[in-house]
Amino acid sequence: MRSLKKFIPLLSYSIISRVAFLVVFMIVFATAISFIYSFYINKSLEETQIAAREMMLEDMRRTLRNSVQSLAGSLGEAVRNRREDQEDIIRKTINSIRYDDNGYYFVYNTHGINIAHPFFPEFQGQERLETEDDAGTKYIRELTDKALSGGGFVQYNFYKPGETIRRTKLVYALLIPGTNYWLGTGLYIDDIDRDQQTFSDIFTKIHRRAIITVGTGVGLVLLFVVIPVSLFMINSILKPWRQLERELMQAQKMEAIGIFAGGIAHDFGNVLGAISSCADLALMDIAADSPAHDDLEHISKAAKRGKNLVRRIKDFSSKNDAHRQSVNMARIANECMDFVQSIIPANIEVRRHIVADDVWVTADPDQLLQIIMNLCTNAEQAMRGFKGILTVELEAVELEADEAQTMGLSVGSYARLSVTDNGVGMKPVILKRIFEPFYTSRKKSGGTGLGLSMTKSIVNMYGGAITVVSAPGKGSAFHVLLPCSTGSEEHPTTERHLDLPEGTEHILLLDDDRDLISSLHKLFTRLGYTVTSRLDSLEALETFTENPHSFDLIITDQLMPKMNGTEFIKKVRKIRPEVPVILCSGFEGEGLLNRVPLDLDKAGVSAFFRKPFDTVEICRGIRGVLDGNLENEKRKGNHATNTHHR
Repeated sequence: MRSLKKFIPLLSYSIISRVAFLVVFMIVFATAISFIYSFYINKSLEETQIAAREMMLEDMRRTLRNSVQSLAGSLGEAVRNRREDQEDIIRKTINSIRYDDNGYYFVYNTHGINIAHPFFPEFQGQERLETEDDAGTKYIRELTDKALSGGGFVQYNFYKPGETIRRTKLVYALLIPGTNYWLGTGLYIDDIDRDQQTFSDIFTKIHRRAIITVGTGVGLVLLFVVIPVSLFMINSILKPWRQLERELMQAQKMEAIGIFAGGIAHDFGNVLGAISSCADLALMDIAADSPAHDDLEHISKAAKRGKNLVRRIKDFSSKNDAHRQSVNMARIANECMDFVQSIIPANIEVRRHIVADDVWVTADPDQLLQIIMNLCTNAEQAMRGFKGILTVELEAVELEADEAQTMGLSVGSYARLSVTDNGVGMKPVILKRIFEPFYTSRKKSGGTGLGLSMTKSIVNMYGGAITVVSAPGKGSAFHVLLPCSTGSEEHPTTERHLDLPEGTEHILLLDDDRDLISSLHKLFTRLGYTVTSRLDSLEALETFTENPHSFDLIITDQLMPKMNGTEFIKKVRKIRPEVPVILCSGFEGEGLLNRVPLDLDKAGVSAFFRKPFDTVEICRGIRGVLDGNLENEKRKGNHATNTHHR
């Protein structure tokens, strides 16, 4: 009994010590977990705050620039369209505009004389070019210089409305189009800092709450499951952040594509136009049985595919509907496979099995070509480095209710395109993400992650579905299902190299792209026209002014330095109103750049062609404009004769 009594205290001590050790371990472990979590959260908070400050400042700069550009354009338009005194128009407009608590616009002329200032009307009429702030900055002079150089930012100290203390201010200035006045507006740095601090405080509170919540949760969960649940919680907290980061990067990339698509279309269009025109010139000189004849035909077709590629990128970023028509899927598949066989490496055997020769779908032919090219390119990349087999099959199938429901389709007839390879295959983790935009497992080899995502986007747009079966070491098989349509008479592309209409008239050709204008000059000269080419719009205007009646037609680009096509046409029409003008452009972007006018007749445009244009199309268009102008002159002459006889 005594021994039992002696044992009980020892037992109690052992349990208490173990419990105490466990409690201490849990506290230490919870503290360590909380410390580690807090460290990474604070680190991410610091990085987030820095990134947020930079993004906010850049957004405010962009807002200032866009607001000044927009208002300057409106003021320039108002000044041109009204006969009132320019300064009165500007002053009335500026004095009536406010934004936020301290936001206002002000206007000076290029000599530093104030035209309008809502909060300091005593400045009006003063020459303030040499005015300095308390730091010695001649801010009016610097703003004038920035405005004259195309717009820019200047930072200086100035009074905030309602205060007597100077505050640092960031101002953007831009010249009002068509005038010698410049417009400016800005934000006070302390307002920006206050907004940034508010934003930072919100983030800090959120992060602190997260730290407290997670720390408490870890301490409680440690009583039951210790490390596993703690690790799970940490992972569950970090996972949404990673997902948000991926989505942000994806959104930024998509925005970049939308912004630069127009610029790419313009620059790339000029390149393709030069290639296409030079190829057509060469085809005129070379015999049809020459070995180089087929190569030149391929160059022309490739230039056309390049034009469609730019349009497809823009359609993908803006999600516009494509031009749909009834298309023979077998013809598209055969045409594409002929091209694939010419570019595929020799180590890959290409097999085609076109089971259905008369299967029709309603789609854009160029996008169908894109689907097949993307899948074949993907298959070729999977078989690089060893001998492979690429198989393309096309057949008509009937989907039953169960199969259609599984794929999210309707019961009916479908064209099934299958592209199979015996390449490296894909792991399940890759297979789940292959249709995500910008996801690629071939970054080192130049993969962009756009091919399959664009393919799926096109297939879904046409009411179809795409599936894939793959396993590591066993290759991949992609199956595309597109709903069949009623067959109709297909209108194939007209042969491009027909007899081109000729002429003897004098053409003034204006474009800032040297390669394009050189090829067009040769082409039009070959057709019998007298061609005068200019790379500079001011030089072209000078040439036309010297002898305006010597030119029968003017062809001009829209987007050019110094003077765009619309402005050039206005000046030409003032000199000779009846001269026919053809306007060309490949720019389709958004923003504040000069774009194609909506009302072509009002702008004095006889015809409009989008770059890169087809050789036959532009040549026939030129002939049509010249013949139409000649017919109009005859009618005017007959009308004048009849009036005289009366």
